[in-house]
Amino acid sequence: MKKTLALALLLVAVPAFAHPGHDANPLQDGLLHPLTGLDHLLMLLGTGVLAALTGRSLALPLLTLCAMFGGAFMGQLFGGVIGMEQMITGSLLVAATALLLPSRQVLLALAMPLFALFHGWAHGVEASPGAFWVFSAGFVTVSGVLLLAGFAGGCLLRQHKGLQKAFGGGLLAGAALVLAG
Repeated sequence: MKKTLALALLLVAVPAFAHPGHDANPLQDGLLHPLTGLDHLLMLLGTGVLAALTGRSLALPLLTLCAMFGGAFMGQLFGGVIGMEQMITGSLLVAATALLLPSRQVLLALAMPLFALFHGWAHGVEASPGAFWVFSAGFVTVSGVLLLAGFAGGCLLRQHKGLQKAFGGGLLAGAALVLAG
């Protein structure tokens, strides 16, 4: 019971993973953000891999990208929401679980756009109003590239179940690093 309570408190107390202060060079900051935030990087690559392994189409990455931008817009309008950081971390756990449990891949992959909404929400919260559109153009562009890179990697992983599990384990380790950070 004590361990469960401690874990619950840890999850509630996780600090924001956002990187505020994107006024000086919002385009550069937007372009770099998905590459410098481990949580965002792993979620995008993992979603691309899952898209390749499940549907073999780019519909999931496109929906994920749209949800991420929609979330950014909502974050800009409404500010932070309770549970945002936990949903971001949860996306890594769900992607890792999908790779480690192939029988659940399709169902879990379909949850990724919902998680992307919260990733985007964090982007919207951290961008200042004057820099939002330029910052968003940058992070959406690089997010799309990362989703495509994940998709390409997933195409290569289709015939290598062991490597799929290794990638899933890597996502799980990344989630642990995000939680520890």
